[in-house]
Amino acid sequence: MATRLPAAVVAVALVSLTIATIVGVTTGRSLGKDLNDDQIVAIRSAAGFDVAVEMRGLQRMASGLALSDQAVIAVEEMSKAFATLEQQGDDNIDDIEQLAAAYQETYVEPLQASGRAVNLRDIVPANSGAIYIQSRYSVDTGVMEDPGSLDTARDGSDWTAIHEVVHPVYRDVADRLGLADLYLVDPEGNVVYSVNKRPDVGTSLDLGPFSGSALANVVDQVRTNPNGGVVTGDLAEYDPTLLQPVGAVAAPIRGDNGLSGVLVLLYDAERFTRLLTADQEWDDGGFPPTGESFLVGADGLTRSEPRSFLESPGEHLAATVEAGQITEEEAALIRASGTTLLVQRAERSTVAAGVDGRTSVEQRVSMTGVNTFSSVQSAGIEGLDWFVVTEVATESARGDLDEFVELLVVGAAIFIIALAFLAVAWAATIVRPVRSISERLGSRGVDLGPVVLPTRSPIEFRRLARSFESMSDALVNQHEELAEAREQRLQLLRTMLPDAVAERVADEQVQALEEVPQATVCVLTVGGLAQLLGNGGGGREIIEAIHGELDELGREFGVDRIKVVGDTYFAACGHARPYIDHAPRAVRFAAAAQQAIAAIGQDSGNDLYGTAGLHTGSVTVGVTGGDRLLYDVWGEPTTVAHYLARSAEPRSLCVSSDTYDLLPDTYTAVELPGTNGADAWIITIQEAARS
Repeated sequence: MATRLPAAVVAVALVSLTIATIVGVTTGRSLGKDLNDDQIVAIRSAAGFDVAVEMRGLQRMASGLALSDQAVIAVEEMSKAFATLEQQGDDNIDDIEQLAAAYQETYVEPLQASGRAVNLRDIVPANSGAIYIQSRYSVDTGVMEDPGSLDTARDGSDWTAIHEVVHPVYRDVADRLGLADLYLVDPEGNVVYSVNKRPDVGTSLDLGPFSGSALANVVDQVRTNPNGGVVTGDLAEYDPTLLQPVGAVAAPIRGDNGLSGVLVLLYDAERFTRLLTADQEWDDGGFPPTGESFLVGADGLTRSEPRSFLESPGEHLAATVEAGQITEEEAALIRASGTTLLVQRAERSTVAAGVDGRTSVEQRVSMTGVNTFSSVQSAGIEGLDWFVVTEVATESARGDLDEFVELLVVGAAIFIIALAFLAVAWAATIVRPVRSISERLGSRGVDLGPVVLPTRSPIEFRRLARSFESMSDALVNQHEELAEAREQRLQLLRTMLPDAVAERVADEQVQALEEVPQATVCVLTVGGLAQLLGNGGGGREIIEAIHGELDELGREFGVDRIKVVGDTYFAACGHARPYIDHAPRAVRFAAAAQQAIAAIGQDSGNDLYGTAGLHTGSVTVGVTGGDRLLYDVWGEPTTVAHYLARSAEPRSLCVSSDTYDLLPDTYTAVELPGTNGADAWIITIQEAARS
């Protein structure tokens, strides 16, 4: 054996290098993924913190300004002065004409060009106070192009006298905070002051052209509940800002006699885009080459601009249209407005992860159809269902790691090839005695007979041959025992699961989920069970009889039981076996099941009946493992079928329109009342059973 030890050393070196390479690759991939995940989580957490701090800063500023004595004096004096302007009457024809001419060019034409159905009366105010203020402060007089820069119109009015004192202070606040505007609103809903003097200043938020707007909504909430504190509104399109999405933060101004007015800060989304993109200084912000963070609402629409749009709007829109995230019409709207906000939709699974609170890094598809590593978290802003999304393209994230793996594999391969040539030449004569054993090791179960070694083979090899034969016999026995145990387990699983699912579970494929394009879900509720169980005695036997009968009917019609929850029996057809006629099968099963339930109830002396709901559509079928095994079907068909079964009249068989469209013309059906005429149908039970 001493002379053959070098061959063993070569083999050990070869195996060790292979294992080391595999471990290196595996460890490198794991480490790379961990580093990538940590980077994504760090960027997402920092972005979420920045957004929350930014919004809370606006909320605190609104609260602080509203609590000051100056705010009480300003809004009360402005309200009094505004009331005198409203009492001047309608002698303002020249002012109206001036506003109409200016606003036609400044607001109406740009809004119409972007596809907005708007006319002058939607912009020009109707009340005298608003017309007076806007004609003197909101229109370019040739002296001052920016209305917000004008401290006084020198018209001698009380409103101008107060404005001259108040305006510089609030204008400075708006400039320092980067606000779209700052408003004072009286308790009746009149905008008595605005920094930027757009067409909303002086208007009524109850009846004026901007009632129902983002501004009006937050003011109305504060007026309704003055003690509720600061109210934060979501981004929305606003005509005075030429449809650029804005949001509002409102706080009550409380005087000695209660609510004196409302202070409103109008913010735009640009502040959040700057935060989340590090002012597009991606490297300084710690972003990978394809990394980005953006805001999205629970409605799936963006609240900040995505990186790909900022860097290349045309390519971004083309990619999102191709990915199906927006339509061509929506792309045209984005081109016209220059922003994706409230138009661009994020990928559905990304929004779902935010709503469900899943913050882990997962592989998803971006809004442009690119595979990404993505992580989502709530923005943590009270009153706003916003989520911070951080994504990095998988191709970019894996680039450096792939280079490392390639270098490691190539180096190991070169070394292995060189070592193999040397080992083959050196060990050709040394390993000859074990060749017979080697042939049997590679026979893949083919019986080559007993091991025969050369006569002069060392005693160690003879012992090895005997050990090999014993091991081979033991492995054959173990293989047979395992096959028998697997078959027993499979038979047990088949009593609980569909055959195809039982096969998969037996092969330990318990984490597999699959999408089935179309299947029919049947939900049966058994009426009378509660009373039966309440009376005691015999309830369990009857329930088992019902389940056994329904399972037998399922095998007859090709319908599989999914689960039983209380008095509800969930079943599906077409999800495990590709039946073309899954809808008729499910309907016939439901009809037969109702008859069986009624028969069992009659035999046992109980009033039992079944109510069925069916819906057809795409479902997700899955078996999940862990400490407990769970097989289930998820998707809209399950939810709708359950709703129909619970909401339909007792003893009825109710199907959705999607299911009804797949049934033969021989079925008799009536529309379900209260569903707008065509959303659901009641199938005649006898007709369903006969067909």
